[in-house]
Amino acid sequence: MTEDTYNITPLSDTADVVQAWRDLVLFTDASGIVTWVEGEGLDYLPRSGESGIPFWEALALKGRNLEEVLDRFPPQTIHEISCCDGRSFVLRVIGLGMERGGGFIIIATDNRPMETLYESYEERLEDNISAWSDSITLFNALFETAKDATFLIDEQGVILAANAAAADQHGAGERSLTGRDCLDLVGNRYRSDLKQAMQNVKARQVWTEKLAGVDGDGDSFPAEAILRKVQFSDYSLYQLILHDLSKQMELREDLRDKEAEIEKMGIALRQVIRSVEEERQELRDQITSQVKKQVLPALERIAREKAPEIREGYRSVIEEQLVDMTGDSSGELDAELLRLSPREMEVCQLVQIGKSGKEIAELLNMSFETVQTHRKNIRRKLGLRGSRTTLSGYLRHKPSLM
Repeated sequence: MTEDTYNITPLSDTADVVQAWRDLVLFTDASGIVTWVEGEGLDYLPRSGESGIPFWEALALKGRNLEEVLDRFPPQTIHEISCCDGRSFVLRVIGLGMERGGGFIIIATDNRPMETLYESYEERLEDNISAWSDSITLFNALFETAKDATFLIDEQGVILAANAAAADQHGAGERSLTGRDCLDLVGNRYRSDLKQAMQNVKARQVWTEKLAGVDGDGDSFPAEAILRKVQFSDYSLYQLILHDLSKQMELREDLRDKEAEIEKMGIALRQVIRSVEEERQELRDQITSQVKKQVLPALERIAREKAPEIREGYRSVIEEQLVDMTGDSSGELDAELLRLSPREMEVCQLVQIGKSGKEIAELLNMSFETVQTHRKNIRRKLGLRGSRTTLSGYLRHKPSLM
C-alpha cells in the first residue's frame, strides 16, 4: 500500500454531512485501513483516533481481518457495541463503492450522552408518574369523602364514576350509576339545560343552576347543580355535583311558620293589652266616681268638724274606702306608683313581665326613644336615679301590676 493511499480525504459531496456529525468518523481505504479521522476519539478507546491502522483495531472490534469484521458487522446496519467499564457506542459501516475508491466510512457514536439523556427522562418520567399517582390518590380521597353527590362524566354524558354520597342519593345500592346517562339525574325540564351547559362550559369555568334532581325511586328533590370541565390533551371530562337543598327548604318553611306564629302571638298580646287598658279605664272611672261620692264628702266633713275623735272616725272611713278602691288587702298603698301617669304604668306592667324596650315600643305603638324617655321619668319618680337598682329588679319585688 503506497503513502498516497493513507492521504485519502473525504469526498466533496459528503463533506457537509461529515461536518454536521459530532461523532467519531473514520475514513478507510478498501482494505479497512484508517486514512483520515474526523472528530475526537472515544476516551475509553485509546487508539480510536489513530490513522494507519485497521478500523477494527482502532475501535477494539473483535475480528482478525476485514472480511470477518464485515461479516460480524454488515454495512448499512446499526450495531451497538459494548466495551470496557460498561461503556458502549453505536457502530455504522458505510461502503463507498468502487466508483469512489472502494473504501469505507466508519461512524462511532458514543452512547453516554444518549444514556444520560435517557436517565434524565427516566427520572422525570418516574417523578411524573409518582406525582400523577399522588394526584389520583388525592382526587380519589376528595371524591369519595365529598358530602355532596359527585359524578365523573365523559364527553358523551355517560357516568364514569360516582361517590358514596351519590350512591345514597340515587339508590345505587339497587343498581349501579356507572354507565348511565347523566341526564337521568335531573328532571325532564332541566335536561336540555344540563346538556347545553356541557357543550358550552369552558375549562376552569363553573356552571351552577338550581333545578330538580331525581333520586333512585324517581322522586324529584330540589338541588343545586355545579358543573366543571376538566380538559386533557385530546379529550375532556366533567365533574357534576348535585347539592340536595331539601333540608334547606324545610328550614325555610319552618322559619316562615315560626314567624307567622310569632306574629299571631303579637296580635294576641296587643289585644290583651287593649283589653287590660279598657279594664283599667273602667276601674279609674269607678274610683273617680267613688272618690266624688264618698271620699270628697268625707273630707269636707273632716274639714268642718272640730272634734278630733270625729275627724279620726272620718279618717278611718276614708282609709277603708281607699283600700277597697285599690284592692290592696294589706291596707298599704304604694305612694310612689300612684305618682305615675297611666302610660308610665303601662310601661311598668310590660317591664314587670320581662318585655324588652323594642317589644314595649311595638306593643304600645310608640318609638323606642319614647319608651326610653318613659323609663327615665319612671326611675326619677320612683327615686331610682343614681341607684344601682334596675327598674325591672324594682318591679319584680312589687305585686303584679296587671
